[in-house]
Amino acid sequence: MKTLISSDVSLLANLIQEGKVVIFPTETVYGIGASTKNEVACLRVYEIKGRPKDNPLIAHFPSIESIEDACVLGDLGRKLLEKFSPGPLTLILSKKDKSLFPKELDTLAVRIPKNPVIREWIRLTGGPVSAPSANLSGRPSLTKLTDVVRYFEGKVDGILIAEEPSFGIESTVVSLVGEHPTLLRPGSIESEELKTFLPDLVVPNLFETSPARSLSTVPLSPGTKYKHYAPSAHVILASTDEFIHSFQVGFDPKETAWIGFSCPEKVRKGKLTQDLEKTSAKEEEGFTKFDHFSIVSTNEEYASKLYAFFEACDLFNIQTIVCEAPKPGRGWEGLRNRLEKAAQKK
Repeated sequence: MKTLISSDVSLLANLIQEGKVVIFPTETVYGIGASTKNEVACLRVYEIKGRPKDNPLIAHFPSIESIEDACVLGDLGRKLLEKFSPGPLTLILSKKDKSLFPKELDTLAVRIPKNPVIREWIRLTGGPVSAPSANLSGRPSLTKLTDVVRYFEGKVDGILIAEEPSFGIESTVVSLVGEHPTLLRPGSIESEELKTFLPDLVVPNLFETSPARSLSTVPLSPGTKYKHYAPSAHVILASTDEFIHSFQVGFDPKETAWIGFSCPEKVRKGKLTQDLEKTSAKEEEGFTKFDHFSIVSTNEEYASKLYAFFEACDLFNIQTIVCEAPKPGRGWEGLRNRLEKAAQKK
């Protein structure tokens, strides 16, 4: 299959209208999308990703008005979208248009991407565009065009070139169906911010790792039922003390990578780099160009780098990734959730 890779929104919109599958960037991660009005095209998205059929897709709209045409928005939903959209907020709403995919659900997950270029593209398609994250099912979402092309060239009909994701983790998902609004997936919009508008917001135990949670129910939102966000390497979520200690004992520096806030003396003085340069033919092939240690200063920076770091680790056959736990405060909630899921046993 020939994949059209272009920044021409009209050409890529035509592909969606023709029932094709297109990958596009949002402010969170890349999405792999098809017309929400085309069931066959949406089912092809599942096939390309290897995604379980009961894991819903998010429908991407160009405006609040277009969401209101398709769903029961209400005053509360409108207030939330006016405050947090365009941006990384997904709402679960009751459908008005029962023909939209998936037809078997009475609800639809909806959001409005932040990038005006992407909103214009969705408008040109006739919208909405249903899309999960552009990755193979269970693996980290993709945030770099080079990774998208590596995985999906020849498998999808088009890749839209636009500004790459900056938030780095998927959108916050809130259900507005049922007796009380419920946080289904944390993201960069935190539960405390939402409670300004939703004082009765139900916030479940988002960091429970038991595989039994939600297995008996049909999920309304992606990211709530199956293992997600995990690279091939074994991910360890460590406290700051454990993170620093891991540089001294127990880990082969050639097969381990670290991401976090703390910078141990071994890294600061260059000893880790010296250890990596000592042996192995692999270094001669450019292996040392890979930075085994990614230092971050904020939770937001951590989130923006996380998935790309996971991808780089897998490319260079890293066996263990040690992740320092997020710092309390802004950005903690969504980042902690993704790290917990990545660190679950396979």
